[in-house]
Amino acid sequence: MSVTFDFKGKNFVVVGASSGIGRQVALELSRSGANVLAVGRNLERLAELRESSPVSLIKHPPRIFTEQLDVMTATAEDWSLALENFTSAVGRINGGVYTAGIWGLTPLNSFDESLARNIFETSFWGAVKFLQTTTRKKFSDGGAAFVLMSSIAGEFSGKSLFAYSAAKAAVQAAVKSFAAEIIRNKHRINSVAPALVKTEMMQNEMYAATASEEIISRHLLGLGTARDVAGVILFLLSDRASWITGQNFFVDGGYIVGSYT
Repeated sequence: MSVTFDFKGKNFVVVGASSGIGRQVALELSRSGANVLAVGRNLERLAELRESSPVSLIKHPPRIFTEQLDVMTATAEDWSLALENFTSAVGRINGGVYTAGIWGLTPLNSFDESLARNIFETSFWGAVKFLQTTTRKKFSDGGAAFVLMSSIAGEFSGKSLFAYSAAKAAVQAAVKSFAAEIIRNKHRINSVAPALVKTEMMQNEMYAATASEEIISRHLLGLGTARDVAGVILFLLSDRASWITGQNFFVDGGYIVGSYT
């Protein structure tokens, strides 16, 4: 049994689309008929993603547009320009997904303050700036749906991960507040909190070192893939989730349950 989504004629923005979960979400939205603005830092990977747009015989096939943007340094004007280019080509957006984030160990007595601030800037403040722009009436239709990326670390923090965990916890708290504000335009927003997922981040030696056999064994369904998480995100963007807002969804392969067995 499989689940498919129909986003024909819809327009979405995906931030962090050059790799991992963001890339998977961008691809699946496009394959489901949506026009996608893929935002990321890596031009080469964005170009590869753009070439992955579905080829169709229909008159106006969905397209993947790309914008290079560094969420840590992007100004309000940078965000607006990116959205203006996209919406002028396809129309106002129907939602967006923010997956940008970086990881790093920050032990209390010896952490790199620059790294800690960058972690928070990328996962939290970048998401705030993204949402400020995308929810403007100029850019989004009423009833748009948004998803921000959190992590199980936002509630179940690990040793030496205070910056990453705090940033992800901040995302979850902010989503509840944002939901009460953007409802005036009938927008919805939720967050998704994955456990360990096999993405490019797993290639980081320090990251991989923290993924001990014990930690991995707590994932009752094994480690996840970008596709596992993307399915939940697409559901939250769809009309079938039209009665859901301000919530956080764990996509953890049974990690939370497995941690108590």
